[in-house]
Amino acid sequence: MASAFPKLPGFVPTQEIDKPNFRKVSSTKQEQNREVNHLPNKEYAVPRKQPIQIPPQTGMFNPDYMSTTHAMHLPKNVNNDSEELYQPSWVKMDRHVLRFSGYFKEAVVESALENYRIRKITICYYLEDHSLSITEPKQENSGVPQGAFLKRQKVLRADDSKTFILPEDFRINQDIIIFGKTIRLYDCDQYTREFYELQGIPQEASFVPQSDSFETKTMTKFIPQKDTVMKDYLEHKLGGGRVTSQKQFLENDRKVLKFYVFSDIEYILHYYLADDTIEIKEINSANSGRVPFPMMLRRQKLPRKFSLNQPGQTYAEDFIRPQDIQFGQPLIIYNRKFFINGCDQFTRYYYFEKFNVDFPLGGQEEQVQQERSNIIIPPHNGIGDEQDSLGYIYRLQPIPPKKDFFKWVDNQVNLRFLAMFNTTKPEDKDRVFVITFFLNDDSLLVYEPTVRNSGIPDGKFLEKRKYKNVNNNNEFFTPNDLIVGNEVVINGWKFQLLDCDEFTKKWYAQNFK
Repeated sequence: MASAFPKLPGFVPTQEIDKPNFRKVSSTKQEQNREVNHLPNKEYAVPRKQPIQIPPQTGMFNPDYMSTTHAMHLPKNVNNDSEELYQPSWVKMDRHVLRFSGYFKEAVVESALENYRIRKITICYYLEDHSLSITEPKQENSGVPQGAFLKRQKVLRADDSKTFILPEDFRINQDIIIFGKTIRLYDCDQYTREFYELQGIPQEASFVPQSDSFETKTMTKFIPQKDTVMKDYLEHKLGGGRVTSQKQFLENDRKVLKFYVFSDIEYILHYYLADDTIEIKEINSANSGRVPFPMMLRRQKLPRKFSLNQPGQTYAEDFIRPQDIQFGQPLIIYNRKFFINGCDQFTRYYYFEKFNVDFPLGGQEEQVQQERSNIIIPPHNGIGDEQDSLGYIYRLQPIPPKKDFFKWVDNQVNLRFLAMFNTTKPEDKDRVFVITFFLNDDSLLVYEPTVRNSGIPDGKFLEKRKYKNVNNNNEFFTPNDLIVGNEVVINGWKFQLLDCDEFTKKWYAQNFK
């Protein structure tokens, strides 16, 4: 008898309710399916129900689109027993997955490093439709394409029973054959253990699988043992290294004892209290007949004895300290005698306060040659910053001028004024400008607003930079020069200040009373 229902999924009363899809199947697949014993999906008692999860709605093209799951359409205010009674198996087992860890051996030919490879995989068994998927975690430099090992599908048993693999076939410390691969299971997650305990067939304890040559030789990272003593010695030899006492560094940073010594000529000896290092500088003078050489001894810790121990075996007590430097006694530095002639005022005060010793002043100071230059500074041409242009006069390779950092941080405010041209030209009489003064670097910016149908291009009139006030001895502009009602000349243009904004009025009221 013909049916009046349309032959569409969901409208045929004789169709199976739990049929997941209605895709066409090829003739070859149908021939294979006829030979397989299709058993109904078995329902299992699960340890706990999966919580209702609302899929994220981000990334959708249509903002009104709502992605849903089966759990979102459950009837409300209905007894749970009756609800589960009429639910199909694919709804009850939705999102219940058993997870196993396993491995199999794969032969490796033509390799001097290994004969076989242990490939570890993860098996996920879906109770919803008794399908499974296999993934292989990726290893660095493995040389094997890893990732998705077997896509999700039903797998037949290897015993020619024409039935699919069921949860009862997965046992830890036993083999399972999947498409010819013999896989040994060695672990599973906590939910899987609870599931099998609820079925009355608990799983065995997990074990650690054996390792192969690739994992032991390639994946095992070598952790070198650090020789801290040798490292500290090499760092100090190169002029660096950590200070033994952090307190000593913080209390004596930039505190230097200065001694005037004599060996064959006059020298200056510096003792740095921050890290107990010593350096010796030559005193260079004009027409001395000597090649000017800056350092006689670079900055380093000075040992009491010339013969050092093995590298890394010298201790702090082997080095010269401030109490070892005494007036009238020679200081032996690498078998060379240096006689102390005096010190500076800071060193004398330090010895008197620290050791109650009156160290005499005196010694030859290093001569500072006066710089003589016939450089004639030309007037600024108005292009760029004047301080930046002066760098090309004083240095062959100019450096950018330093800015006042604290002024830049503390004065992040701008003063804005409304101005007009002070001119008799009819085309410029009605032009309006906004003058902005930046307090952080004392620069000016002149901007012309848009006026429709004026025929004059709007936008920036004068670049932001420091300008000189010709009415104030060519000094740079300051807030004192910008008073409403006065006339100012900026880069040759005469402006009449008409008004300012509310913030500028408050700022002038607070700073210029």
